[in-house]
Amino acid sequence: MPILEIDRETMSREELEQLQLERLQAILNRVIRNVAFYRNWFSQEKILPSDLRSLGDLVRLPLIDRQTLAANHPYGMFAVPLREVVRLHPSAPGYGDPVVIGYTKKDVLVWTELKARSFAAAEMSPNDLVQVYLDYLLFPGAVVAHYGAEQLGACVTPLYNCPISDQIEIMRNYRTTVLICTPTRAIHIIRYMRERGVDPKSLFLHTVVLVGERLSQNVRKQIEENLQVNVFIQYGVPEICSPGVAYECGQKNGLHLNEDHFLAEIVHPETGERLPEGERGELVLTTLTKEAFPLIRYRTGDITCLYGEACACGRTFLRMESVASRTDDLLVVEGTEFLPSEIGHVLSRVEHVTANYSLTILREETTDRIELDVEVTPEIFQDRIKTLESLRGNIEEALFERLRIRPMVRLVEPMSLHGRERIIDKRNQNG
Repeated sequence: MPILEIDRETMSREELEQLQLERLQAILNRVIRNVAFYRNWFSQEKILPSDLRSLGDLVRLPLIDRQTLAANHPYGMFAVPLREVVRLHPSAPGYGDPVVIGYTKKDVLVWTELKARSFAAAEMSPNDLVQVYLDYLLFPGAVVAHYGAEQLGACVTPLYNCPISDQIEIMRNYRTTVLICTPTRAIHIIRYMRERGVDPKSLFLHTVVLVGERLSQNVRKQIEENLQVNVFIQYGVPEICSPGVAYECGQKNGLHLNEDHFLAEIVHPETGERLPEGERGELVLTTLTKEAFPLIRYRTGDITCLYGEACACGRTFLRMESVASRTDDLLVVEGTEFLPSEIGHVLSRVEHVTANYSLTILREETTDRIELDVEVTPEIFQDRIKTLESLRGNIEEALFERLRIRPMVRLVEPMSLHGRERIIDKRNQNG
């Protein structure tokens, strides 16, 4: 399919940078008027939007991060009255202090257009039947992926709540041509098909669009070869739009960043100093068109690099390397993101356990498994087995309630975890 928005996606760098500067100055003026945090921020720095005469001047402004958003939760960062907000997306459980992201009607329309743009780059067309295998409740991008595919003219089947057996049966009967899911769910489909002898040639799939998780080249190859499909990846940020920030084209040579809507920088993760093009560091984004929840120099925590060499597809946007790591210790297990510190938070509310724990993540074939060793207090460790089993069950339920993960919990003697690593991720070791 041709480039969806050729006038935007193939702009000259000069035109694009002029558009970015105009939109940047407009968004800065708007946040100063409507957001107390930014108004105080500019006042303290003694800077006005008019002082930023080039995109390079953006470095004069401080960086913000997720803690900034949490400190102003729930509505302190909103730039419009709540009556103009048509959608609220709370942050996923297990991802630190709560944050809620708001969208105006225009914000949702822009997000939908960006999804349609990215799907066109993934060679999706009005002739496709698209199956969305994402959790619409936990993954806000699922709804917009649905709308974006429809805007492109494709027929969409949302099947997030169906068991995997039904997913494959419907995929075959409905003649699904495009599957949208996480890498983990794609691997689960492969495993199910292999165990039951389902021939991928019996399906009509030609494309899989992967979102929501980082993707290794090894896993990508597995999906492409086992499902006999073309794989495309897309990137987003939960606090901005996930996904919708960047997308892969048919050249598979980095992700095109939607620069007409987002201004990207790479900074040193420790010093915050801006790094030159091509150097790897932390991605920082400034939203240029968001109305309800604009963010200025937002630290994403994702490690990548940007490069501007021309792409053979004709698009002129900067490309970003696929994200392989983060500045924090965010973990992704079976598609669920959480911070290990949240485990300590849960355990701190449970009686008869200490603050010491050790989390081990294993990969068995294509499925991740979590084991959690938790130290208990001396008096409870000597108690009856029934009491210990009840405590173990309570910990598992508390973790699932907050983090949506269900590890296998083992209760261990006091001081037995001394010197042991808190997080042991064996997935890469096992290939």
